[in-house]
Amino acid sequence: MKSRSLSRFRSLFDSLRSHWRQERSESIGVGRLRTDSQPAQPWVPRVRTLEPRIVLNATAELGVLGDLVLSGDAADDALDVTLNGAGQIEIFDASATVVPIRIGTDMMGNPITVDSLDPNQITSGRLRADLGGGNDSLRVDVPVGLNVTVVDGAGNDSLDISLNADASGESANQLDLAAEDIHIDGGGDDIDLAASQLLATGPGAQITIDDARSVRLGEVAVAEGALRVGAVGDPLQGEVSQAAGTSVSASHLWVSAEGDVDLSDDANSIVTVDRVHSAGSIDLHSDVSGQPDATMTVHDMVTTSGALQGDINVDVDGSVDLVSSDLSNDNVLVTENGQISVTASGDIQVMDFVAANDADDVATSHEIIAGGDNGRLMMSAGNEWVAGDSVQIHASQTTDGAVRLDASSFVIGDDFEINTGDGVGIARRFAPRPELDVVPPSGIEPVYPGLITDPTDPNYVKIETAFYDVESIQTDTLTQANENDATGVLSIDIGAAGENGLTLSIDWGGPANRFERIENLAGDSTRVDVSHVYLESDILNSTLNGRPSATDPLAVRFAVSHHDSIVLTGDSIVQTVPPDQVVTAGGPTLQDSVPGGVLTSTDNPLTPQLESGRAFFVIPRVNVPLAFLPVRDVIPDPVEPATPVILTSSVQLNQVMVDAVESSASPPSIRDEYFQLRVLSPDPDGDDLVDPIRLPDSILAEDRLDELFSELPDGAYEIDYVIGESDQRVILRVDLRNGKAIISDDDVGGAPLKLDMLEIHNELEPIEVEMLPATEAEHESR
Repeated sequence: MKSRSLSRFRSLFDSLRSHWRQERSESIGVGRLRTDSQPAQPWVPRVRTLEPRIVLNATAELGVLGDLVLSGDAADDALDVTLNGAGQIEIFDASATVVPIRIGTDMMGNPITVDSLDPNQITSGRLRADLGGGNDSLRVDVPVGLNVTVVDGAGNDSLDISLNADASGESANQLDLAAEDIHIDGGGDDIDLAASQLLATGPGAQITIDDARSVRLGEVAVAEGALRVGAVGDPLQGEVSQAAGTSVSASHLWVSAEGDVDLSDDANSIVTVDRVHSAGSIDLHSDVSGQPDATMTVHDMVTTSGALQGDINVDVDGSVDLVSSDLSNDNVLVTENGQISVTASGDIQVMDFVAANDADDVATSHEIIAGGDNGRLMMSAGNEWVAGDSVQIHASQTTDGAVRLDASSFVIGDDFEINTGDGVGIARRFAPRPELDVVPPSGIEPVYPGLITDPTDPNYVKIETAFYDVESIQTDTLTQANENDATGVLSIDIGAAGENGLTLSIDWGGPANRFERIENLAGDSTRVDVSHVYLESDILNSTLNGRPSATDPLAVRFAVSHHDSIVLTGDSIVQTVPPDQVVTAGGPTLQDSVPGGVLTSTDNPLTPQLESGRAFFVIPRVNVPLAFLPVRDVIPDPVEPATPVILTSSVQLNQVMVDAVESSASPPSIRDEYFQLRVLSPDPDGDDLVDPIRLPDSILAEDRLDELFSELPDGAYEIDYVIGESDQRVILRVDLRNGKAIISDDDVGGAPLKLDMLEIHNELEPIEVEMLPATEAEHESR
């Protein structure tokens, strides 16, 4: 037995001698090694007799495998592992008494101990501590290159680890630590924990890493507690990141750093983000699918990057709640100059923690602020996107989609606001959406939202719709413009109270200048009047937007949208109605399905025409287009009158007795003879719809009448032959149907012509008259 102990001692002694044979001078104190200019001598440990102690808190031993092993043997152990001025390890107990380090046994089996130990003597390069039961505490001043393993005991243990950097200014110790409370001090240098594992267990557990330039994390788990990196008043000078393929699991997260914060590994699981502030960008991923409610909560996430871009990117497997925990400040996500992106496979919920402070300071009442030249916001939820009452979102950018929210469905509370460009675009209401029915030929009727839709019901209260008020849609009577064109005005009340930057898109229903877009309109139910000129060809030929014919009203379609910088897409939306409208609505909210999925516009982008808005311009005179309205201030070109065509018949006279009388003669007067078109009123006693219209002289030639009839709208017409100022004769009266003439039986009245014998009272001698053809006789009579 004694020979076995001796053999073991010699083996240990030889091992130690091979490592500790160095040129040293003897330091002051027991157990210190010596190096001087004298030849090296084999090191022989000085043996000291253990003095009696009442309680020995722990023991230290240089193990066979080369580890420095610390063991606790009391209920509550307290050890302090420090480095002395010579860089050697010393261990003190709770009473500041040196804990001897056992390095072996002598020939008699007695322990050999030293009071200090050079780190190089720890051949494995690892300090291992197992303090056992009780509420133990361990502080370790870790030498460069020494790895530390601490096994958590049954009690409430705490660790305080101080790291020392190498020549490059980095601490890369491998720390495998398990305790209820772990604190790591970086000594103002960089900390690389890529190969480390930090485990804090139990309710209220925490891991704190501070006093460092930058931190690179490895495996971190504090399931029921908090991970704190940097201090609120003393942030890390550099960045916070994690090694690829590692995971950070924490119930609560606090980070304060001057550089970027990148905790974006897919394996991360962070339940609550209490406070993450960075002067750079923040990238955070969390898988909370296995957590209660599968939800991550964010209270405070801010980037203060100044002129540099500092973004916030949050990606969650599960749902995310964004709500402040500060009674004086509602801010949750804030960038000084950067965009914000939040993606969740479940729901995204934004809540106002204290609605009472919204009127005090607008800057502190915004839940989300994307500031600076890069201030944009993108949020995407796999299920619902929910905003509670008094939630306000602000983005500095005004470019298209500066605020873009996407979800299957939206639930929005009262007093909600999205503000872009400091008021350039303001959107507050998205539902209920306006709806109407068309009553042919030119009427529209509102479809009232809610349970009570009859305005005559005594319990009915009008519910304010988003975008525009259907009851406000008006069109005026078309009036003449240019020569044969017409002008109409569309009027509508748009927007809810406090909104700004709305867009009115109009399809006028005529090919010429068909589409018009009016931007940056104020809300507050502002009356918008938009005029449009219809060309003659529009009025005569347009069949756009379902117009059947030229005599039917011109059909207008329109849509109203929020500012282009605000885009919400989803299948449906629910928004709270004001309290006084609950009875009509049948509940506090109304849900609308949105075909096409664009919640910020009444238009469906999947269809070619504009949706929702309808209006009509009635043609003033139903039976004739405006192209035939006379233009009073235009002098017509002179028309050369044509010789009228007179139908005659030949009459053969056998003998005519004519008595000649003398009479005075006057020169014949020149008469204006022409054809004219009259547009008859449907009312037999009514005046013509327009003044008579002069027709070309050749109107009766060949097929000119058919051409005229094909160009006229349906109605009753009459063609007259005008001779002079007082004589006009009806040539033709027709009813036109689809360009075809229907001649009435009683169009032209008349009777057969006959000759009457003149009675001559004066006695004259009869004369003989040579018989001539009728036409020549008529010519001779003239």
